[in-house]
Amino acid sequence: MVATPATSISALLVCYALLGIKFTVFILFAAILMGSIMGIVGNLIQSEPKDLASPLQRAELAIDPVCGMNVDTAKGLKTEYGGKSYYFCSPHCQAIFEREAEEYATAEQCTRSIRIKDRVNSAFRYGFADMVKEIGPEILLGLALAALVVTVTPVGKFVGTYFSGGLGYLFSLVLGLLMYVCSTASPPLVKAFLSQGMNIGAGLVLLLVGPITSWGTILVLKKEFSGKILLIYLACISIMSLVLGYSFSLI
Repeated sequence: MVATPATSISALLVCYALLGIKFTVFILFAAILMGSIMGIVGNLIQSEPKDLASPLQRAELAIDPVCGMNVDTAKGLKTEYGGKSYYFCSPHCQAIFEREAEEYATAEQCTRSIRIKDRVNSAFRYGFADMVKEIGPEILLGLALAALVVTVTPVGKFVGTYFSGGLGYLFSLVLGLLMYVCSTASPPLVKAFLSQGMNIGAGLVLLLVGPITSWGTILVLKKEFSGKILLIYLACISIMSLVLGYSFSLI
């Protein structure tokens, strides 16, 4: 929940291209460190997910016919074909199955080599086609916001005047908590803020807090655990981000 959003390959590549190797290496280190510390904090908290509260509950698993992963039939995506239910780990696998339902419906008769070939093809298709389509709009949004900061003179002047010091940390923290800035779209925005005079440590805070505190994560924590656990999570993320951001500004 902590390390993954900030350390995706696409995000690191965009960060390296726009902010350089120093930013990229530190953001990777910071995300892994924060994830490890958050895991230790989680172990110290006496709480269980609501879905796991009863030991009598057991998930019924099915195999994704596209990638072969185990899928919880109560939570996985489902498609009916030929009077039989098929379950999927992701919309990507479901879409592939629906395009070639007849082929996958008879997958039990396929040889192991064909299954492996399908999985490899699926991985390459996602990595070089579907993922590009997914992150494209996010990068464009980040570039649009960055262009606004750089080209609108009053905005740039405001950033340089007020966010070059400690206030920049507070701004980045609040913006990251209130607005989900995905890990791919945040580097262009941070680059624009830095070019207008924002503190470099505050820029790192935004790179960390924005992706880690997505509304999806917040809603899951609130629903599966409690409001108290959510507050502990947000407090730990905020404190660690500010400490790491300030430390980065000293390097």
